[in-house]
Amino acid sequence: MSSASERRKSNGGDDGGGANWMDTYGDLVTLLLTFFVLLFSFSTIDAQKWQALVGSFTGMSAVGIDPISPEIAIENPIQPIGPPSMASQEDDASASDDVDTSNLHEMYGIMIDYIANNNIEAQVILEEDDYRIRTIINEKVFFNTADATVLEAAYPVLDSVVAMFKQVEHLFSALIVEGHADDRPINTPQYPSNWHISAYRAVNVLGYILEVGELDPGALTAAGYGDEHPIAPNDSEENMALNRRVEFVVEAVGRRDSGD
Repeated sequence: MSSASERRKSNGGDDGGGANWMDTYGDLVTLLLTFFVLLFSFSTIDAQKWQALVGSFTGMSAVGIDPISPEIAIENPIQPIGPPSMASQEDDASASDDVDTSNLHEMYGIMIDYIANNNIEAQVILEEDDYRIRTIINEKVFFNTADATVLEAAYPVLDSVVAMFKQVEHLFSALIVEGHADDRPINTPQYPSNWHISAYRAVNVLGYILEVGELDPGALTAAGYGDEHPIAPNDSEENMALNRRVEFVVEAVGRRDSGD
C-alpha cells in the first residue's frame, strides 16, 4: 500500500468533503454582515443612501422617506384619545352662550303670566333650563291609564297651552312634544312597550296641535322617552301618575338660528 493511501485512511477515508461546513459558515457570516449593514444604514438613513442600497438588491430605484427625528416627535406629539379637555368643555359652554337670554327670559315671563291668568297652574309646570323652557303636563289631564288617546276633557287645557305658545312663537325656534310613561310594563298589540305608548302620546298631542293649526308645523317635533326620565319615584300610584305625562320643550331663538 502506498503512503498516499495510508494518509487517506488516517484522515477517516473522506474524499475531500471535510470542509463543507465552511460554506455554511461563510453564508452565515455574510448574512450577519448584511444584517448589521442594514441596521447601520437605517440609523443614519438619507434619501441617496437608501436608493443606492435598495437598488443594489432589486435593480430598481426606490423612493426616499425622511426619518422621523425625536425633535419632530416632541414638537408634534400624538394627542391621546380620552375625555374632552377643558378647552373643548369651554367651547361647549360658549355654544350655549349663543342663545339670546333676553328672548329666553321674555318667553319665560310671558308663559308664567299666561298660566297664572288662565288658571292652569295645576296642570302646567315651567322649568327654565339653559336655552330651553319645559312645560310638564301629567297624564291624568290628557290620557286614561295605559292609553295614548287624548281625552276630550283635555282639549280646553291643550287649547290654552297652544295659545300660550302662539304668544311666544317669535321667541322660540323649536317646540318638542315629549311623551313619558311610568315603569309598569305594558305589552298590548297596540302598545308593545312603554316606549311605544310614550311615543304615541307625544304623536297624538302633536296631531291635535296640527289640527288646531295655530303653530308653524316646521317647528314641531314629537319624541317618546318611555320610562327613562321619571320626575318621581315609581313607588306609588300618585308618583306613577306624575311620570305618565307629556312635556313641551321650547328652544329659544338663537340656538338653532345662530348659523352654527
